[in-house]
Amino acid sequence: MDINERLVKAFENQTAILEGMVAEKEAGSKLKTPAAFSTFTPLHGNGGIWTSPGLEREIISAHVRPQGMASMLPLMPTVNLNPQFGILTGFTAGAGGDAQFWNGQSCADVPAGYMKGCTLTARFGRVRVDSQTIDLDDVILKLHRGDFTDLMLTGELLGLTGLNPSTATQGDVLNLVSASEMVQMGIQTERLLMNAVWNGTVANSQFPGLSAQIATGQVDVETGTACPAVDSDVKDFAYDALGGSGRDIVEYLGMLEFYLNYNARMMGLDPVTWVIAMRPELWQELTAVWPCAYNTTRCSNAMTGDNSRLVIDGRDNISERDGMRNSMTIVINGNTYPVVLDTGIFEHNNINNGNLEAAEYASSIFFVPMTIRGGMPVTYRQYVDYRMADRDAAFANGNLTSWWTDNGLYAWTLEQTKWCYKFSLKSQQRIVLRTPHLAGRIDSVKYTPLQHLRQADPTGPYFADGGVSLRNTATSPNAVWL
Repeated sequence: MDINERLVKAFENQTAILEGMVAEKEAGSKLKTPAAFSTFTPLHGNGGIWTSPGLEREIISAHVRPQGMASMLPLMPTVNLNPQFGILTGFTAGAGGDAQFWNGQSCADVPAGYMKGCTLTARFGRVRVDSQTIDLDDVILKLHRGDFTDLMLTGELLGLTGLNPSTATQGDVLNLVSASEMVQMGIQTERLLMNAVWNGTVANSQFPGLSAQIATGQVDVETGTACPAVDSDVKDFAYDALGGSGRDIVEYLGMLEFYLNYNARMMGLDPVTWVIAMRPELWQELTAVWPCAYNTTRCSNAMTGDNSRLVIDGRDNISERDGMRNSMTIVINGNTYPVVLDTGIFEHNNINNGNLEAAEYASSIFFVPMTIRGGMPVTYRQYVDYRMADRDAAFANGNLTSWWTDNGLYAWTLEQTKWCYKFSLKSQQRIVLRTPHLAGRIDSVKYTPLQHLRQADPTGPYFADGGVSLRNTATSPNAVWL
């Protein structure tokens, strides 16, 4: 066999090996291999996105961050996989009619009642994010002396939700590849958790979000027995428009608030602190109609005479509207509640919902209980505390390339193959709602803003980025050896 035949045979063997590795990987085997080499976004050197000649030092951000109420939720470590949360649901009446309790016979027995209870639980979801594979050579090299690595970012990339790891700091995101990759991991983690806080489902291997927990149909965790005393108050606005001729948002929010406050008082759980959560577009439209609707609700029904007249001061309405927007509060039944804008709440549009036309949107307004009597938190985040692994990790004598941040909330590891490496991140979290019977929501509230806001979710129709991840800066030099 000559040299050419041996080369052909070698390449055939190599192809077979590679195809086998791909098939093995697709079959779910645990191949220990980093991501494809040199797939990270180069900052400097050949292809670097910041290597344009004459680039000014200040780089201004146009990245839109998500916002939401996750940062308001207490964060509690745990190592309990299946917690049990007990709720006393009530007491049964004795069997038989009332006459048995009024029979006047001192020594006769009467039917006795029973205490009843319901037990709820919570479920973890594990989020996993990897960096791209980083080649040490490409990290070091610059394109030429004009390839500056003292760039400064103006703006913020993270930090509005409390869902991103503290290690992902933006200080060197423009100059150091490792820092850039960790920030990208933080952004991906924040986006994933942001959506799961409201829309997470067990079917998608996520933790159940608040939309799934603020619900009717609550059941006992062990027996599956229905627990209607623990049901949330869920109302349907049926895609009626805010301020339209259909359902009255003042009446619906007023009844929801009254119902939940009644529960809190009669159950001895007050004082309760609530927050009202909704999408920012919905809040903008709600504040436009609320002052007039709130101050004149039911008035139109009483104005039936020919000489009836209702006088509305436009200046007062505008002042109240602006006050609501500036203070981020709403007055319902004379009580003032803080409002939290959350872009993680699901939004319906004409693409995903046939009840809506173009430029129409619908989403939910949530009443979320934060604390009850004595300041006890009843809606909070729990996480697997990776600090608890320190004692076992000590047996590795410091040979593990793993560490934790954020008080054990996030676990990191570093995988290296020769001179290439990548970061991996994971976290196990869940949302706990201890009092669903003090929570409520109004679904399918329709609104038609003049303009929709930009989205932080890259899968959404109002997400925008642009530009390049790889710049064509490679030069074609002239030299005697070329």
